[in-house]
Amino acid sequence: MGQRFLSTIKGKIIVYVTLVMVISTAVNLYFTNRDVGQAMLVTQEKSARNILHSFYLVIRENYHQLLTSKRAMTLTKRNQLKQKARMIQSVFTGFCTAVTPGDDSRSGIQKALAWINNIPFENTDFYIMDEEFNLISSSNKKMRKGAYRTIEDIKDRKIAEVMQFDNLNHHGDFAIFNTVGENGRSGHVLAFFLPFPPRKYTIGVSVDISGIEAQAQAEKEKCISSLNEYAGRLTITKSGFVCMVGADDTILIPPPDLGENTTKDIIRCIKEKTGIQQIRTTDIADISEIRYVARSDNGGSRTMIIYSTYFKPFKWYTGVVIPLNEINAAAKQLVVRQSIIIGLMCIVGIIAVFVLVSRISKPLTLLSHYARRLPRRDLSKPLPEDSPIDALIKKHKDEVGTLAASFLLMRRELNKNIQNLIQSTTARLRMESDLNIAREIQLGMVPKTFPFFADHPEFDLYAMLTPAKEVGGDLYDFFLIDEDRLCFTLGDVSEKGVPSALFMVITRTLIRTLSEKMESPGIVMEEINEILSADNPRSMFVRLVIGIFNFRTGEILYANGGHNPPVVMPCNSECYFKKGNTQPVVGALPGISYTDISLRLEPQDSFFLYTDGVNEAMDADSKQFSSERQLAVLEFNKENSAEQVINAVLGAVRKHAGNAVQSDDIAMLMIKYQGSDFI
Repeated sequence: MGQRFLSTIKGKIIVYVTLVMVISTAVNLYFTNRDVGQAMLVTQEKSARNILHSFYLVIRENYHQLLTSKRAMTLTKRNQLKQKARMIQSVFTGFCTAVTPGDDSRSGIQKALAWINNIPFENTDFYIMDEEFNLISSSNKKMRKGAYRTIEDIKDRKIAEVMQFDNLNHHGDFAIFNTVGENGRSGHVLAFFLPFPPRKYTIGVSVDISGIEAQAQAEKEKCISSLNEYAGRLTITKSGFVCMVGADDTILIPPPDLGENTTKDIIRCIKEKTGIQQIRTTDIADISEIRYVARSDNGGSRTMIIYSTYFKPFKWYTGVVIPLNEINAAAKQLVVRQSIIIGLMCIVGIIAVFVLVSRISKPLTLLSHYARRLPRRDLSKPLPEDSPIDALIKKHKDEVGTLAASFLLMRRELNKNIQNLIQSTTARLRMESDLNIAREIQLGMVPKTFPFFADHPEFDLYAMLTPAKEVGGDLYDFFLIDEDRLCFTLGDVSEKGVPSALFMVITRTLIRTLSEKMESPGIVMEEINEILSADNPRSMFVRLVIGIFNFRTGEILYANGGHNPPVVMPCNSECYFKKGNTQPVVGALPGISYTDISLRLEPQDSFFLYTDGVNEAMDADSKQFSSERQLAVLEFNKENSAEQVINAVLGAVRKHAGNAVQSDDIAMLMIKYQGSDFI
């Protein structure tokens, strides 16, 4: 019973579909179980990288705002200092100029100092130093006479040296240095020093810029606060989190309570992994991935994946910590849920297939029984009015009904056409089969796959053959004689059809046999002529070109037996037909000698062979394509590849012929020399 069920279409379809569904389900579950965990891990990694990137964007934006603000305030302070220093310089100049002749010039300086001391500078101090950088006058009464001799700016330059009159630029110079106030706190001071040449004085003006740094620090605190708020809104698996620390281990975004040791280990991992990035010149380091095993107090452990990066300007380390077991747990839940769904779908599908196949197979079984009985009927008698499959046509409006109607139609038409069909079909199929086999054999003997010599970039070779009938008499062939030389041939047998195809096969075989043993194409052609003419009852002949191409030197040596002259296609001049001594066709008469013709191709030059099916192709008005038009097409396309050139010629021939039937076989072969340096 089981074997009989499996032998039916119904049984096979059910078994095969069930087998396919089961295998598909198993494969799907296998790859799902294998890939889901990795996919979840990749997804979490992308999420972590996106979070780190968003943190980076926020930090960078705040950094740029902070930098812009500091730059603007500092620039304002610099301009104010410049203005005040130049105002003091102009006061000195004015008072010194106003001194009457005979008066001491120092009186002008004293008056200028007295006038300047009465000016309110609003948080700005001024200093007047002599040539030795000794303090002459200052708005800051607490400054000692040699106070600036030991001060260095943030560039580690001694103020007394670089700002001394002889070393100071006549336009003035700025310096930033640190001072210690009365309360013991350090402060940053921006100073501008301007020379006063008449007395070799140095005018200094300074302002405390500690407020700028304080404001910058406040902005950083505000940025940290916004990042903490943003981190609190993030959901990273069940217990994943974001943390951020400074270079001095200051926790900027605190992690959840994981225990002191675990928290320290996580911070250490983040800093050690990304610490190497501190030497980079970019403001953000590459994102690093760390696997860390956290030990709990009860002896358990869990692996955490830490993605971290480093923001160089602020020296902040940012990390995204994800427990690996939570990723795997989510993946397992997804796999189990998907496995249940796929399993249920598989079961439902098998049941549906069984029901559907049973309904489909029932009418097919009836048609099968009818078909088995049909050969035993007398097809010459009329079809009975009522047959077992008539009901199927009325009941089924789908393919089953169409199939039943086809059975009835077949029964009627068989009686009319069986005898004539057998006779005509047998004769026609025999003829077509023979011709198709002959065509396949003929075309199979010539190379058709291009590029044929892919490992020889020194030349580009392409050829094509299109018989006018099922089989034809044109031929082409090419093969390597040795490491440096290529033998090629193109021919046109005098007749068409099967006889010319056989003659072509013999000619090709002789060329391949003899060319490997002889150096001269002319001698090879003489040997072929003697063999073909020795037993040629139909007086057939072949117009033939045999050549040897040395693709190391570009030299071509060929013999022409009654064939069309080849076309030489120089890259730097016009194409031309290579004329030579007119020599007889091959195979007609014995005892004929053939001479070799030689030429040398330069790189990018080409050599083109063709049969008379090209230049003598005719249109509906019997006008030939002509050699002149062929040469024009070659000239226009000579810079293209060999395949493109031949396709262009073939396209031009077919366009000329139009709807006219192809009158002759068409064969073309082209060699484009790339040069020995092209390797």
